[in-house]
Amino acid sequence: MHHLVIGEGQVGRAVIDRALTGGDTVTVLRRTPARTESGLRRVTGDLLAPDVLEQAIAGADAIHACFHAPYDARIWARELPPRELAVLEAAAAADVPVLFPESMYAFQGGASDLAEGATPSPRDAKGEVREALLAQRGAHPARTLSLIAADLWGPTTVGTGAAVVTTMLIERIAAGERPIVVGDPAAPHSLTFVPDLAEAMLHAARRAGSLAPEGDAVLHAPSAPARSQAELIAAAGSLRARQPRRPLVVPQIAVRALSPLSTLARELHGIAGLWYRPCVLRPGRLSSVEGLEPTSWQKALEATVRAAAARAPSAEARPVTA
Repeated sequence: MHHLVIGEGQVGRAVIDRALTGGDTVTVLRRTPARTESGLRRVTGDLLAPDVLEQAIAGADAIHACFHAPYDARIWARELPPRELAVLEAAAAADVPVLFPESMYAFQGGASDLAEGATPSPRDAKGEVREALLAQRGAHPARTLSLIAADLWGPTTVGTGAAVVTTMLIERIAAGERPIVVGDPAAPHSLTFVPDLAEAMLHAARRAGSLAPEGDAVLHAPSAPARSQAELIAAAGSLRARQPRRPLVVPQIAVRALSPLSTLARELHGIAGLWYRPCVLRPGRLSSVEGLEPTSWQKALEATVRAAAARAPSAEARPVTA
């Protein structure tokens, strides 16, 4: 099978690696040049530029739309709809399915126990953008499959600054720094291991016709049972063979107070319901019907800690005990 992966961030890179490992071939479309790899064809350019997407899609059996935009709802609303529409138009013309990694933002109102098939319930502007994107996909003739993931962790999240528990907890513990907890430390919080999301996207690409017989499907990525940030801190410290420093817990009132002054604080305040209350992504058809199982929480933690430890300053780095 030949895949077009648009974007090579934490999710796109994992999809590429899984596809190549499985014997598939890949075209990567990204804005900037990158190294060549066996089994990989690269196209450089903006997907909205004339002929770029047409060149990239040649020979593809499925498209994985793994591009994003800066973490600002205003930028999302301006940039993401036309970019997704361009991909949908190209997919429809080529008669190939499009796979989208999706967040829980559009479902924040029901995120304390989110079952597959729930009605969107956004609580902020980012969630409203995600809801609109889901609606655009559902209304388009292209076959689309959106895979909802919880907050991400895994080796490809290390060093990106884009995965909260990796950046604020795991990387800081690996470096001997004080972990920072945004949210309720005791609240259960689902995490999706990026390699599991990548495998689910590839599986859904192969099974697109049966998973989205009406042309559109919203599926849950396999994710291990939710555990708390406090449990994660303790377990990560055990793997580093030392007691982690006492975490700094950021109260919700502080995030709210800073939101008029900081874009990041404003956007975090908008999704406070995902962090200061339970956030649980329930298994869906990919698990119950298709038989995909998530990597265990412990193994996912070990892989992420190992990757973070490899990047930690040498004075602080210590071997992972598992």
